Amino acid sequence: MGTSAFDNASQERLLKALAEQLKLPLLQIAREAELATASKDVSALRSIGYTADMALRLVDSYLLSVQLQSLPVLELEPVSVSAMLQDTAHRLNQLAKQYNCDLEVHLGGKYEPVMAHRSSLEAAYATLGYAFVESTPDSGQKHKVVLGAHRSQNGLVTGIFGNQEGLNADMYRRGKALFGTAHQPVPGMSASSGAGIFVADALLKQMETPLRVSRHQKLSGLAATLLPSHQLSLV
Repeated sequence: MGTSAFDNASQERLLKALAEQLKLPLLQIAREAELATASKDVSALRSIGYTADMALRLVDSYLLSVQLQSLPVLELEPVSVSAMLQDTAHRLNQLAKQYNCDLEVHLGGKYEPVMAHRSSLEAAYATLGYAFVESTPDSGQKHKVVLGAHRSQNGLVTGIFGNQEGLNADMYRRGKALFGTAHQPVPGMSASSGAGIFVADALLKQMETPLRVSRHQKLSGLAATLLPSHQLSLV
């Protein structure tokens, strides 16, 4: 399976979106450092460390998306969707607490492994989860983010979903056209540049499984349809 690379213009826009996105964690780190200094509260250092770690993961995911474009073929292997989503939830747990977000994993049963590039898949869902956790519903209701998978006739629909309002296919399509040039390309979901969304999409496109708007248990979100390993023949 060959890669599906962004063109140079899209890569430049993605880099701009990433730079804009990084302003938020850097601002948080600066403010938390001021608070820790003023109050001599050592516990604030844990929050600073985690915020920095998530920002670094976003940068690493972007760099991985760039690196993979130089490869003529991705090396695919069987990957457990259930384990990947559980690991992603574990990574996002502390961030969810900071944002007062209920984080859940919904799995409709036992699923066979999917064929994927493991590091790309893990990075894609970590950065996508980061984008969903930092978003907040406009309705004022409790923020909820679900990492979920369900079976469809084409494979395993695997995504991240939330109770924010307004996310639909048209909005996401406009966001894909505007990212890197608009401060808030997907207003129905994120008040930021949404770089995590588009980095995740770039990674998943390498496996020819781009993100699309999807529904899961009455929640809207973004998902990719992953092929179970027995459905995929490599040539």
